[in-house]
Amino acid sequence: MSKEDDHGLMPDTALPHLTLADGRALDLSVTGPENGPVLVVHHGTPGSGRPFRAMERAAHGRGLRLVSWSRPGYGTSTRQPGRRVVEVVDDAAAVLDHLQVERCLVAGVSGGGPHALATAARLPARVAGVLSIAGAAPYGEPDLDWLAGMGGDNIEEFGATLEGEIALRAYLDHAALGLRGATPAEVVEQMRSLLPPVD
Repeated sequence: MSKEDDHGLMPDTALPHLTLADGRALDLSVTGPENGPVLVVHHGTPGSGRPFRAMERAAHGRGLRLVSWSRPGYGTSTRQPGRRVVEVVDDAAAVLDHLQVERCLVAGVSGGGPHALATAARLPARVAGVLSIAGAAPYGEPDLDWLAGMGGDNIEEFGATLEGEIALRAYLDHAALGLRGATPAEVVEQMRSLLPPVD
């Protein structure tokens, strides 16, 4: 296994691809004991299938095999324009079939939370349990102020999202300039509106 960097991330090497029946590719990460119970982890938004080493250590320490992949458009996974959250279910089933896994546990972090819940809801015979960690609530519910308590950066980004791909791409391209090559202290500064004092 490769040595992690100073920030607990695996080196920036390509993940292997799984080619799906529709011709799309998912970059796929599978680590841990080969015959261990499988924990599927849906990454946050943004994110990728490359798991944090702390998560890998926690899963492996409990004998779990950790499986994750980059959702369409992330990492080197093929884009899927117009994709809805529920469409992750077909990808999850394809990954489980590829690995010959009948039952698994599923977790999702942040934007991965709804993907984990969709996987569990639509694959009940294959998902033994589900965990959503700081998952996003459904958008557009009448009695829910969806942006309440979010940091300024999230409010700006979701505003751009509602305007469409062109506005979102412009926002993200600009944000990326400040993060490319940034030191950890600079990343903290860039994300200040999203982080509570303890972080």
